[in-house]
Amino acid sequence: MYVATAFVIALAVVPFLGFRAYAVRVEGLDEPVEDRLHRLNRAQQVGGFALPIVAIIGLYTLEVIDRALAAVGTGGPELGGLAVLEFGAIVLVSFGIVTLPLVGMALGSYPTVRSLRDTSASPWRVVKGVLAVMGITAVSVGVALAGFFAIRSVFGSSLPVLIGGLGAVVFVGFGLSPYLIVIFQDRVPLEGRHRERVERLCADLGYRPRGLSLLEGESTKTANALVAGTVPGLRYVFLTDYLLTECDDDELRAILAHEFGHVAGRHLWQRGLLTVAVFGGWIVGAEFVGFGALEEAVGFLGFFLPFMGLYAVYHVVLLGGLARWQEFRADAYAARRAGREATVAALERLADANDTRREAGLFYSLATHHPPIGDRIEAVSDGIDAIDDARGGETASSG
Repeated sequence: MYVATAFVIALAVVPFLGFRAYAVRVEGLDEPVEDRLHRLNRAQQVGGFALPIVAIIGLYTLEVIDRALAAVGTGGPELGGLAVLEFGAIVLVSFGIVTLPLVGMALGSYPTVRSLRDTSASPWRVVKGVLAVMGITAVSVGVALAGFFAIRSVFGSSLPVLIGGLGAVVFVGFGLSPYLIVIFQDRVPLEGRHRERVERLCADLGYRPRGLSLLEGESTKTANALVAGTVPGLRYVFLTDYLLTECDDDELRAILAHEFGHVAGRHLWQRGLLTVAVFGGWIVGAEFVGFGALEEAVGFLGFFLPFMGLYAVYHVVLLGGLARWQEFRADAYAARRAGREATVAALERLADANDTRREAGLFYSLATHHPPIGDRIEAVSDGIDAIDDARGGETASSG
């Protein structure tokens, strides 16, 4: 019990101290602000992947889940053969433990970010941002896993059922995730002259979103926009107040066009197909190869570590490569609908407003799912063909 408690405390404290020390060193470098922020972002990308893995390994090694389940008990309702209270406890404890080092990393890094960018957001706002992302992820994963177990309970666990169930829960999860932004993100309805301005620009592009909302970005100097929604007629536009104040009409129209380009290209569904293909292949491979020997030798890690290896390849190489291509296509769509010069100006404005480095390595751009701004500007300037004006749906950030 004492060891588990010490581990949980260390998950919060050690990442905070480590990133605070690294951030202080980065802050003292004689480099442009964009380069120093880039260094910090690279470290956060690594930490954002490695720290949850360490947390999950410790979670199971120290039997924290078993302790939580013992506290919950074995009673409670069942849904599709799934014990609701036990399943809820596993999801809540797992994501709660994983969130601790991410919050520590964010709080350790933020004083340097605030100093370099002269932002005014409180640390609590930074924590709320991490909690919102983890909340969206937890609900998406929880719904997907519950659906998968329910399908297995009703239809069995044959290979076709497993593949079909995976496809069903992935597409339900991807379809649901955009709307979770409405629940977890701090937002207010866009009103007054700002609403009239955005409605006019959306109408210029041929879109009439169901709702327009304003996200707080002034205190963090975050210039961003996204379009959320997978169902035609139920799509929403979110913009930060900082974006509205930083961009003129031509630039803002191009940024909105980029987001609508993701919708037109059905990019979210492309990511869903890739996800089904990768993890469907994992299911097939596990069916024929199995992990019995590994699990017998090292227990839970015999399954978890190979799975995380696959996830790293999926997230960085495969999904990262697809996302890079989609960003170029969405930029091309924006150039077609809003004009090439306006799209280049919008990209430059985003880089300046967010203090983003214009050049970055391939691995970093794959991990962040965004090509460097400099490459995107060059692609638009070279006139890559715009995508077809098909209708789809998704959520995507312009950052």
